Amino acid sequence: MSSDRTVLGMPSWLIVIAIMSGIGPLTIDLYLPAFPMIEASFGQSGAEGTMAAYLIGMAGGQLVYGPLSDRYGRKPPLYFGFSIYIAGSLCCAFATSMQMLMVGRVIQALGGSSGMPTGRAIVRDRCQPEEAARVFSTLMTVVSIAPILAPVAGGFIVSAWGWRAAFFIQAALGGVVLLSVHLYLKESLDPNNVRSLRLSAVLRSYLALLSNGQFMMYALIGGFSLAAVFAYVAGAPKVLPAMFGVSPETFGWLIGLNGIAFFIASRLNARALRKQKPRHILRRLIWWPSLVGCGLIVLGAIDLWVIDISLAAVLVGQFLFFVTTVRLMPHTAALALASRGQDAGTAAALLGSLQSLVGVLVGIAVTVFNNGSLVPLAVIMTACALAVAIVHLAQRTE
Repeated sequence: MSSDRTVLGMPSWLIVIAIMSGIGPLTIDLYLPAFPMIEASFGQSGAEGTMAAYLIGMAGGQLVYGPLSDRYGRKPPLYFGFSIYIAGSLCCAFATSMQMLMVGRVIQALGGSSGMPTGRAIVRDRCQPEEAARVFSTLMTVVSIAPILAPVAGGFIVSAWGWRAAFFIQAALGGVVLLSVHLYLKESLDPNNVRSLRLSAVLRSYLALLSNGQFMMYALIGGFSLAAVFAYVAGAPKVLPAMFGVSPETFGWLIGLNGIAFFIASRLNARALRKQKPRHILRRLIWWPSLVGCGLIVLGAIDLWVIDISLAAVLVGQFLFFVTTVRLMPHTAALALASRGQDAGTAAALLGSLQSLVGVLVGIAVTVFNNGSLVPLAVIMTACALAVAIVHLAQRTE
């Protein structure tokens, strides 16, 4: 890792990437406690669909920003993208219908999606694979603060000022990102790695990546892992209040506990990377999320047909699910990008886009099948975890 100005003991470029990375979970989590209030305000259900709308924008936007960052450098797409993010946040704040809110969420995502592939590309520019895995784990530690604070803060914000205030705050945070990029982020694209922006060249790059078995394995493992976590985040606003009658403020605290799971997972990864390579760690952990997911299904079945279960039992189960699933993510990103020095932005874009696309499909499944009980949600989470293990097993046996 190249030397750089440090802030709080971390390189300034890593701080900026952490802020950009934190915008994603914050944009999702900050307004979760407002779902009932949004539906009451518009007189219609379907607030979960606004999360799927955000992921649709993320999936499409990244495919554009990746090639742009390989052609013009890492910083210009960030200036453009987060300006759009601010506009989308304001569109959400002034929405007068669920449909307008969904449009605003797509615009938000089209802007905020600039940070994900660009941040990963910067890590690839500066780090070797093992070091990249450590950096991604460090980022997860920093980013874990967002899921802890955002739902808690969101619960207080929407209770005090209404749900629109959450989006005004997101617009202000977009401005913080723009300022941070300008002041603290140095251009990291090697001039020798500048790529053509011709449509034919971009399509060839994407097709080459799609036909690369190793890249696709890591991309899909990361995608299904993220989708498994997202399924709970999307479904919990309906399940926890329905099963246990939790208030928006309490729900914010409960979702915030997931940030602790992210933190623990990142620390466990950091320790493991001192002795093992990312590929070996991934192979050792691949089946654990499926086992924990099956345990959640059993808990849900007991609640439906035997005896009411406690909130604590559900929280312990989902906490373990988060820890085991989140541990996979830094390794998949590092391994997928390890050999992509000349097209890191494009590879990072496809990696993120595939993950977002899987998240969209899972978000639709949650919207359709989530009935307020634990079983359908746990089945969706476990299906994602099983897909992770099956993709890994299929590639190993080829």
